[in-house]
Amino acid sequence: MKIILEGCDGTGKTTLAKILADKYKLDICHCTQDDPGDYEFYRQTLRKENVIWDRHTLGELIYPKVFGRKQKIGTEDARLLMHYAKENGVKVLVLTNGIESIYNRIDERGNEDFRVHDNLAYIDGRFRFYANEFKIPIIDTSKMTLQEIFNLIEEKETA
Repeated sequence: MKIILEGCDGTGKTTLAKILADKYKLDICHCTQDDPGDYEFYRQTLRKENVIWDRHTLGELIYPKVFGRKQKIGTEDARLLMHYAKENGVKVLVLTNGIESIYNRIDERGNEDFRVHDNLAYIDGRFRFYANEFKIPIIDTSKMTLQEIFNLIEEKETA
């Protein structure tokens, strides 16, 4: 089993990753700005088995603008990676939540970079945009039950 959880900070990715990792006996991987983050890096990581990624490809299309750094992949790279992921049985999901709830979660943490905090609506909006662009299911963590998420994870892809 392979799962990618994408989404804005504060949407519940890490919490859900831990729950899914425990339920399905998966390793958790987290891609960060410190990784090479180029096309080949992301493609190679998709070869792993029994893993859940707490963020993967889509963040590299969004966070460089927030942090004022150069993107390591472009939109077409991400499109190809998402296609490759789907072909290789990776379940990709974008998490969201109400923006007020996202701000509350981030404020509770108290350690978020101000650039992320000040751009949460933009970041969440871009993740939703790319989910629609790449036909990735969006999970609103304030509305779906864990059982509904498990059902979605276990659902077989149809051709």
